[in-house]
Amino acid sequence: MKILLFCVLAALSSLASAQNSDESLDFDTGLRNFGFTSGAVHQCSDKDRQVKVEHDVLKAYSGIVRLFGSDHAFFYAASFGAGSQMAIDRSKCDEYKASFAKSMKQHSGK
Repeated sequence: MKILLFCVLAALSSLASAQNSDESLDFDTGLRNFGFTSGAVHQCSDKDRQVKVEHDVLKAYSGIVRLFGSDHAFFYAASFGAGSQMAIDRSKCDEYKASFAKSMKQHSGK
């Protein structure tokens, strides 16, 4: 009986959250894209620059945890891992770097 009640409550919870799913999906997709771009920038950078990128990534991660919670920060971190490990089109490194710099500047208030 308790298991059935738990399943019903879980289903109701997911239905209630589905109303805001479009907004949530857009936000989550944005976080994933930002994370992937962060990882690609890390991959595109030389060893000395990677330390600065890592510092910025940790700053972004901490901000996401503080503002949106650990679930959203996980999306960012997992996407960073993918972007830093997957084969990327190196001809887009300048694009990745510009996008990352712009995002970091916008969200740092500078």
